[in-house]
Amino acid sequence: MSVVKCIKSIMENKFNNPLVKCCEDMGCELRINNLSNYVILKGEKICKDRKMCDCIIFIGENNTIIIGIVELKNKTIHANDIIKKLTHGSEIALDILKKCSNNHMKFYFCHIVLGKRWDSSEHKVITNKKIIIRGKKYNILTMKCGVSISKAISMVI
Repeated sequence: MSVVKCIKSIMENKFNNPLVKCCEDMGCELRINNLSNYVILKGEKICKDRKMCDCIIFIGENNTIIIGIVELKNKTIHANDIIKKLTHGSEIALDILKKCSNNHMKFYFCHIVLGKRWDSSEHKVITNKKIIIRGKKYNILTMKCGVSISKAISMVI
């Protein structure tokens, strides 16, 4: 069984409707173009007890998993809240991945914050922050709503 199929199966059995067809909220969307082996989890459906990102996306490519941790912003952007949401989403994604992969599987994080409009101070604050997961630092991509995940991934890998 592929890692993506394993994740789908575990999530469907553990939670009530955690899978979604697209990553979107209130008119802000991360487009999923030309991908076939992926699963999108709605963050708030799999974790209700702490701040959580909007979507966690697992994409299987060869023997590699790309994990998209996505926050969609319609209005006000608060950097500290975003850091917490992306961090919690990353930790949960790794816990899920651990159940469906071996220790030798490569994975990459792609932390994405989409906004309808960015002012320069918000953009600067968020892009200067790092997500630290298990001792490793990751950059945050800030992009406009409507961008494709393929474009975001190409900026990270």
